[in-house]
Amino acid sequence: MLEVREIEELVNLSDSELTGLFRQGNQKAFHQLAFRYMFVIKKRAYDLQNSGMDTDDLIQEGFLGLYSAVNTYNENGKASFRTYASICIRNRMISAVRTAGRTICTEELSEDIPVRPETEPENAFIIKEDFARLMKRMETSLSKSEKKVLSLYLEGKSYDEIAAELNKSRKFCDNAMQRVRKKLAVRN
Repeated sequence: MLEVREIEELVNLSDSELTGLFRQGNQKAFHQLAFRYMFVIKKRAYDLQNSGMDTDDLIQEGFLGLYSAVNTYNENGKASFRTYASICIRNRMISAVRTAGRTICTEELSEDIPVRPETEPENAFIIKEDFARLMKRMETSLSKSEKKVLSLYLEGKSYDEIAAELNKSRKFCDNAMQRVRKKLAVRN
């Protein structure tokens, strides 16, 4: 498991710098971004709690939205990474709600998210614990093929593109993602 001090080494880097490091293969950079944005993910999930979808499932979808944002962010674009990531997280959650056949009232979605809530000691502790649990579940629960399908999916690839890259069927990819969602779902 990733040591807290390893994550803290990256704390002074900007989001763009962390995104660049992650794209170069530094997994610790993504861990730092996930820690930084866990509060945003949770806030968005709680905003959507009346959608009929489980809050923990929404948090999981938000995490997937963040991963997608890290992989697709264009530094030369007009938006900051924070803005881009927030939109990706929000859109991923809304898409999950709609896919589940639920309705959503977008007026309930708050745009008021503190810039760095993880600096408050109690929030930092809770976020670190939640993130560590999620990373451990990913590492211990997912098979090698599920991790690969998840990784490609989070890069924004469709099931057809993933299937072609892995030389598998589209159904294989769909089944793998269904298993990933079940395995990563938070159980009380």
